[in-house]
Amino acid sequence: MKLAHILTSLGICIAVGGGCHKASDSGHKKSKSPAKVAYPGDEQSLNTITLTEQADQRLGIDLAEVVVADVTRKRAVGGEVVIPPGQTISVSAPIAGTLSAPEDAAVPLPGSQLALGQPVFHFTPLLSPERDVLTPAERVRVAQTKADIATAQMEAHRQVESAKIEIEAAQIAYDRTVQLLTHKAGSQRSVDEANAQLKLAREALATAQTRFQFLSGISLDQDAGELVSRPIRSPVAGMLQNINAAAGETVAAGKALFQVVKLDCVWIRVPLYIGHWRDIDTEQEASVNEYGRPPGALTSAARYVAAPPSADPVATTVDLFYQLINPDGRLYPGQKVAVTLPMRIRARSLVVPWAAILYDVHGGAWVYEQVAPLTYARRRVEVKYVDAHGAILAAGPKPGAKIVTDGAAELFGTEFGVGK
Repeated sequence: MKLAHILTSLGICIAVGGGCHKASDSGHKKSKSPAKVAYPGDEQSLNTITLTEQADQRLGIDLAEVVVADVTRKRAVGGEVVIPPGQTISVSAPIAGTLSAPEDAAVPLPGSQLALGQPVFHFTPLLSPERDVLTPAERVRVAQTKADIATAQMEAHRQVESAKIEIEAAQIAYDRTVQLLTHKAGSQRSVDEANAQLKLAREALATAQTRFQFLSGISLDQDAGELVSRPIRSPVAGMLQNINAAAGETVAAGKALFQVVKLDCVWIRVPLYIGHWRDIDTEQEASVNEYGRPPGALTSAARYVAAPPSADPVATTVDLFYQLINPDGRLYPGQKVAVTLPMRIRARSLVVPWAAILYDVHGGAWVYEQVAPLTYARRRVEVKYVDAHGAILAAGPKPGAKIVTDGAAELFGTEFGVGK
């Protein structure tokens, strides 16, 4: 009994000792890591550059502060260059006659630039008989032609007088809008619209006077039945858009001969989604830039003008029109342009100089912030748009931070070893 009791106790101790040993082993076993990082490091330290004083001076580092400013929200859209009403002038034959090339020159080609009064055709009226004595039928034709000339001359004189009255009315309307604006009772938009109407009235008067001068110079020798030939000149300086006749052609009275378009002032048609156009501030100027030019390039200012309403129901857009001065004629009708429209919404945003922005190969935008003397850290920024104030940021360094403008590209190359 005593031996059996000893063996039993010894078995229990062995079992307990084995269990305790296993528990001790499991307690010292380490848990497996859920992830493995091959090259751990601090991202901020990887984006930091420390220069010596000599290197800082050699790179020409210049700093600017990140500021918070009230900027006008803007919307970038596409536009199309169109010809304003009244800028296309059609010239037609006053009476029946035969066309020929101008003296000592050829008929200009479409697309040519015409000076004011430049001959385009030489016009020889009909009824040039080969004999001095006219038959009764020819006398009737001469009398009818003489009556047509007189009618055309009176109609041209009436158009001149009507154009003068329109100028007087447009001048009165313009003066009234200017006076209202001076007394803070009107708007700049009303002044611009009245000024545009005054310019159109003056152009109509110039065209009417040119036609009247041409018709006034036509005289009929009833005895010989001859009409004096005269050159047909361009009424304005502009581009020859179309030619509807050719040298040697006999044309009837009223036949369209050619069209001249003035491109010193063009309109920009901007189709805008119907849900956005009421947010556009038409009192402010829009910025127009040609496609293909780099961001921040010099833009042209355009003013909103009142125009006959037009819209596209399929695209759910309405058209806004802006007037742009085009003295060098670099913009052509039908050309697509980029237009930045100011909105009525104003917001406080981060603003930095455009020269401080850098782009990597993936399109990410960065700036270098001075975190200590001679030490610069690369920070990611989000650029919303660029205007005359600089680069407007949606996200970036805190206001008051010093960022690098001149020398930013050199720091970028130093960080990535470009040029070594």
